[in-house]
Amino acid sequence: MLWLIGAVVILFVLWKYYEEDNPLDSLPGPKRWPIVGCAFGLLGIPYDELFNRMLSFPKMYGYRYVLKIFNRRILHVYNVEDIEIILAHSRNITKNRPYDFLEPWLGAGLLISTGSKWHRRRKILTPTFHFNILRNFSKVFEEKSRNLVRKLKNLPDKNVDVLSVIGDFTLNTICETAMGTQLDCDKSTSAIKYKDTIKNIGIQVIKRLTKVWLHPDIIFYQTTLGKEFNRNLVIAHSFADNVIDDRKMKRTDQEDGALSENFDDKTKESSKRRLALLDLLIEAENNGEIDVEGIREEVNTFMFEGHDTTAMALSFGLMLLADHEDVQERIYEECKLIFGDSDRTPSWTDLTEMKYLEATIKEILRLYPSVPFIGRQITEDFMLDDVLVKKDVEVLVHIYDLHRRADIYPDPEVFQPQRFLNGEVRHPYAFIPFSAGPRNCIGQKFAMQEMKCALSEICRHFKLRAAERGARPRLKADIVLRPVDPIYVQFIPRSCDKL
Repeated sequence: MLWLIGAVVILFVLWKYYEEDNPLDSLPGPKRWPIVGCAFGLLGIPYDELFNRMLSFPKMYGYRYVLKIFNRRILHVYNVEDIEIILAHSRNITKNRPYDFLEPWLGAGLLISTGSKWHRRRKILTPTFHFNILRNFSKVFEEKSRNLVRKLKNLPDKNVDVLSVIGDFTLNTICETAMGTQLDCDKSTSAIKYKDTIKNIGIQVIKRLTKVWLHPDIIFYQTTLGKEFNRNLVIAHSFADNVIDDRKMKRTDQEDGALSENFDDKTKESSKRRLALLDLLIEAENNGEIDVEGIREEVNTFMFEGHDTTAMALSFGLMLLADHEDVQERIYEECKLIFGDSDRTPSWTDLTEMKYLEATIKEILRLYPSVPFIGRQITEDFMLDDVLVKKDVEVLVHIYDLHRRADIYPDPEVFQPQRFLNGEVRHPYAFIPFSAGPRNCIGQKFAMQEMKCALSEICRHFKLRAAERGARPRLKADIVLRPVDPIYVQFIPRSCDKL
């Protein structure tokens, strides 16, 4: 017994000696015990209940509080003014620790890199979302959206689990736009393996993230989960490398010339082969701006970012539309005004005219932002009003809660697309589903275009019905916001459907 008391005393003395005073300790938050902080208070919470527990914290501690877990201090913010200071900071752009678990897969691509490397990559990749390149990608969106409608028509079940169907749609779409590879047409073993591998890696990262004892590499890679993760990395990297090599071999001098022409001459667009993001990265390599490893990093990054986030937004969107017949009918009528009785696919111009659909998508993203939190690892001290936020602190911006503040959005739980059409002026950081500031989402126009294509095509051909009127799923926050249980929607073909 004496040795135990002695050990406790020694630990307490060491804690008092090494524990550094921090201005954030004056902020409210869960009770902090010596050494462990509030870690024990978070243990034992079921994973699918953790998100709801986090939603309760601002009611207890206000819109600025701190979680201290061992030697980590995590500042949580919900105020628009605080969020602007954090996200607009030009140097505090480093992502927080959970992103480290993605690095073995994505490398130091645009999502994870920081400092001068991030600035260089951002400069290289920004032109890939030039207006005319997005016009080129729209051809893929149109084809995949039409294929999605055909698939939904052929499904035997009345109640469709939209997460599975939409996940395939977005993965196939990003594969073709990022890599130029048609996964839905390629029935080869490697393509099928890659499709499954991408999903498996995401699941394995989430499992690791939610189990604190798996965070250290030395432990994780000795477990069954870590070994499976490594095997999946080999498959994913090998497939990406083969696609890159194959794409390089197929490029001809004439095709290289088409890259620059594509920006200047829209009339020749139909005669050119379809460009992928990969083509533009290879061009950057030819110009000495990026190496082969960098190409792989960015292809894998866009495969991840452009797949799961859009799938979740569309799935939640279909759930909301199915529960609001008036909204889907307004979308249908808007499409009728644009297309008349024609069954043609939408052009770029058509998509820009879909103002009500755009407002609907914004309202979907307000209620269910695909990324509910944004994390930063602070690398330079800064002031948050009168509070000093010191280097090495982590900050978590709560987008989900920000979007549901009644002082910004009256009746915040109600689905009202009209709130984005009434001309109301809001703080520029009050609606940030694609983040904001220097690290805002480079692909936000890409994502909006893809969602417009998919939802307009679905509403033109189906009436949507909720499996259970007014039901809303329990939520969990992984890398993206997810429902705990499946989302079921009925897709009833319209009588005028010609597809």
